[in-house]
Amino acid sequence: MKIKIERNQKEKSPKKKKERVVSVGKHRKMVLALWLLLSCSLAFGVYKNFTAIDQHTTHEKVVIKEKVVNTSGVESFTEDFAKEYFSWKNNKEAIEKRMSNLEQYLTENGLALIQDMVRADIPTSSEVQSVKILDVEKHSEEFVVSFLVEQHITEGKKTQSISSAYRVTVFEDEKGNRIVTNLPTMIAKPEKAQHEEKQVESDSEIDTKTTEEITEFLETFFKLYPTASEKELEYYVENEAMRPINKILKFVELENLVFEKTDKNIQVVVDVKYLDNLSKITSIFEYSLRLRENGNWTIIDSE
Repeated sequence: MKIKIERNQKEKSPKKKKERVVSVGKHRKMVLALWLLLSCSLAFGVYKNFTAIDQHTTHEKVVIKEKVVNTSGVESFTEDFAKEYFSWKNNKEAIEKRMSNLEQYLTENGLALIQDMVRADIPTSSEVQSVKILDVEKHSEEFVVSFLVEQHITEGKKTQSISSAYRVTVFEDEKGNRIVTNLPTMIAKPEKAQHEEKQVESDSEIDTKTTEEITEFLETFFKLYPTASEKELEYYVENEAMRPINKILKFVELENLVFEKTDKNIQVVVDVKYLDNLSKITSIFEYSLRLRENGNWTIIDSE
């Protein structure tokens, strides 16, 4: 006989799983801080970059403004002063008048220095023919002016023409009043610049037929050009490359033609000889022209 024994088994209740709490650890906080620092650095760099550009631009504007200062008043003042300073006669009355006139230009010290510059016993007199301004440099409230003086120096019956260059310093106040603070100092006269001319030869790729056609076209054009109207020029010129001059000139000839091929165009350097009917002189005008053939030759650019 089998005896069934029943056991009361305690039901095991399932254990509750603990919810995993995700916390921001020190590592993630550090990463976020680094990203924030990087973003700030980038924003600051962009700001500084734009600020630097603005400051640079402002500086450039100031420099340009200083370069275009109007010096016409200083130049006129210097010319008037030079005419008084370098003109004299060897008599007491003229000498006193000269010193009186120079009082409006020179300082007290400057006037004292030139007391014995011109005396009644010197045998010469001077007449200024011209004063030419060579250069003007601005230094704060002062201008350093270089100029050229042409004089006629007379001694007895003999007159000589001389040319000399000088430098003078002119002070200008806020109201535009001026005074010479340094007496004229002689400097070297400007010399002729050295320039080596390039020998230009015609392009060998341009055939004889083309050069003859262009020469014939230019002769026709320059014969009518001096008196041609804007409407008449439209047949020969594009984009107003040559504007009307409205002068009575007689065409003589073309000289020293040089032809050069540039892409589909022809560059021509030419000297044009004209006779001026009014002055009766012969003039040479130099042109550098770009020509294009589009059925007919036309001038598309000029220098």
